[in-house]
Amino acid sequence: MARKTPEQLTKEFEGRKAKGLAKGGAAYWPNVLANAVLKLVAGGGEFSVAALAERVAAEGQVADPAVKAGAEEALARLKQAAARAAE
Repeated sequence: MARKTPEQLTKEFEGRKAKGLAKGGAAYWPNVLANAVLKLVAGGGEFSVAALAERVAAEGQVADPAVKAGAEEALARLKQAAARAAE
């Protein structure tokens, strides 16, 4: 079984993302959210939804498309949870 090149994997991921599936990166959203919480607490900053959303967005500023997709998913879920709490 031949191994796929990084370019092939990236192309496949972008194809899935374009179709709305993004299965490869969406699985990383709990890790991205947990890392953002840990870094926010370790930094001693104010813990709020806005600060957490900003930290999650900063976590998504990487070259890895899987982590980017995970950060986007985490941010979307965080916004959804904040909207439900505000109701």
